[in-house]
Amino acid sequence: MTSSSSHAAGGAAYRPDIDGLRAIAVGAVLVFHAGMAGLPGGFVGVDVFFVISGFLITAIIARESDEGRFTYGDFYERRIRRIYPALMMVLVATLIVATLVMVPLDFRRFGRTLVWTPLFASNFAFMGQAGYFDPDGATKPLLHTWSLGVEEQFYIVFPLVLMAVKRWGWNRSRAVVAIVAASFAGSVAGGIAGWGDAYFLLPTRFWELGIGALLALTPWRPASTGLRAAIGGVGLAAIVGSMLLIDETMAFPGWVAAVPVLGSAAVILAEVGPAARLLSTAPFVFVGRISYPMYLWHWPLIVFAQMYFFHPLTAIEGVGVVVATILLSWATMVAIETPIRSRRVLASRRALFSAAGVATVLVVAAGLVVFNVKALNRWTAPEQEAMASVAAEGAKIDELCPAAYKGIAGERLDCRIGAPDAARPPRFALFGDSHSRAVAGQISDTAEGMGLSGYYFGRFACPPVVGLDRPGDKALRCADHLTAAMATVKASPVETVILVARWAVTVTGHDYGRSPAEVHAILIDGRVIAEAERERLVGERLAAFLDAFSDRRVVIVGPVPEVRFDVPNVLATAMRLGRPQPAGPTRAEHDARQAPVWALLKRLATSRPWVRVLDPADLMCDGVACAITEGGRPLYMDADHVSKLGAKRLEPLWRSALGGG
Repeated sequence: MTSSSSHAAGGAAYRPDIDGLRAIAVGAVLVFHAGMAGLPGGFVGVDVFFVISGFLITAIIARESDEGRFTYGDFYERRIRRIYPALMMVLVATLIVATLVMVPLDFRRFGRTLVWTPLFASNFAFMGQAGYFDPDGATKPLLHTWSLGVEEQFYIVFPLVLMAVKRWGWNRSRAVVAIVAASFAGSVAGGIAGWGDAYFLLPTRFWELGIGALLALTPWRPASTGLRAAIGGVGLAAIVGSMLLIDETMAFPGWVAAVPVLGSAAVILAEVGPAARLLSTAPFVFVGRISYPMYLWHWPLIVFAQMYFFHPLTAIEGVGVVVATILLSWATMVAIETPIRSRRVLASRRALFSAAGVATVLVVAAGLVVFNVKALNRWTAPEQEAMASVAAEGAKIDELCPAAYKGIAGERLDCRIGAPDAARPPRFALFGDSHSRAVAGQISDTAEGMGLSGYYFGRFACPPVVGLDRPGDKALRCADHLTAAMATVKASPVETVILVARWAVTVTGHDYGRSPAEVHAILIDGRVIAEAERERLVGERLAAFLDAFSDRRVVIVGPVPEVRFDVPNVLATAMRLGRPQPAGPTRAEHDARQAPVWALLKRLATSRPWVRVLDPADLMCDGVACAITEGGRPLYMDADHVSKLGAKRLEPLWRSALGGG
């Protein structure tokens, strides 16, 4: 992304094919992020960039070091001239737009990443969050800057490595090979362990830049022009094949990333042949020259466009974003990058460093203000009401049962809801995932009004499916918790067992309205379940739960309608932009989404007379459409969890589930 001009290792010969390779990389990332069909692995363009950067930067460092003229001052002056001008322009523009359109919570989160981005550490800010491919990424305009952090950290560490190797008389190539091997092993291990943060860190990405570095440090090239041409063709095919065949479900980085990485290395190694000639043509070279500002501009444009349109981009909207990205990038190169890199502006190093320092302080300060000053609220009273009214009833459960929900502080199997009299025997038990938490407070209120007390056993991401666990999250212990909770109920006077969950994701693995490639993986009895057998095994294990309570009354609450957008945020944004309120799903769309769920639930209930299934959509939808608001207030707290108002709307269903008719 930020590599300097395309010169060959050890010399100053311009490499137009490397600019063309940049064009392939940035084009793939842009198409992938814009949601256009056909490139499920377009995100590997970042890996291509890493190889290019490792090659070009190492060539510069090694050449100047060998000639005894390498200095950190010269090196970082070039880096700042190359990276900072466009980055600062994009950060300021993004801050202005975010101030106008982002809802307060997302705006505060944006402020946090704004602090870290000019310090080239935003990859650390994104660690521990939902993950690069999570739908929440659509609310993070600076998510893409994680890769800048990785590259700049490489630029800090790698010159020190080369200097140390030279001082101690080690072989440079062998030392880099050892580091690359260790980094690759860590990357593969992180993928196997399901460690999502491996995506963002230099130690598990170093090998990709290191492969490029090895190309620069090793002067050998095949003597045969024909062989080199063939290598280049195979390399380009490997890159394109990776973009077509790799998808978000694969552990990444890891061994899968080796395909585009080695393909990129092959193209750089070849330098001749049909692949190099294709990449050296004018269209590829032009896009390659503006690839860095394209990378900077494309993601904020996509995020803000989706906020404006209230949905993932359509093909036509995506094309519009691509065109806007190209125009802005060309303008940035002409008006900002070129004058500063050519020293027509900020000619002296002192002036450059001073300007960069002042800009950094101002942007970091702005980020700190955005993140810390809660009073920095630009929203009107109606807009704030739309967002403030979404509080989930889960807050009440947190008060009643501290540490019960996630179970990280230990098992809690004594969470009581409903009538407050502790001496009253429990008559019902509520099981489920986060959807159960969203409604548990209202169920508790309804039960209290009926004079009933009961247990709450809900746990995030843990539907009541026997033996089910979530890979990579040992703290949840879904299967162990469910087994212990079931035993508690079996030994109690509980008469009614209520199940509430996001059934469609459990049964199919897919979110609603998101990438069809993304699957929420599950384990059953410690084994990752393939998508093809998921519905059958989930059905069998849900049946095992139902059969365990054949002596009780079991009520399965079917799925609430899911929405394609975050309801309260979109409502507030629509008010702010003066746009019409978007509609929720039609009843037909809801029925189509939930068809596999209802086929399974009805089949299980038909053969089990003690099981009853209730449909919340009967209270959320009419014959045509499903409501997302009531009296102008949102019925959802996001795209699929009902808000406090939504849970209240379902009160007749909770009364029926508890045995009140």
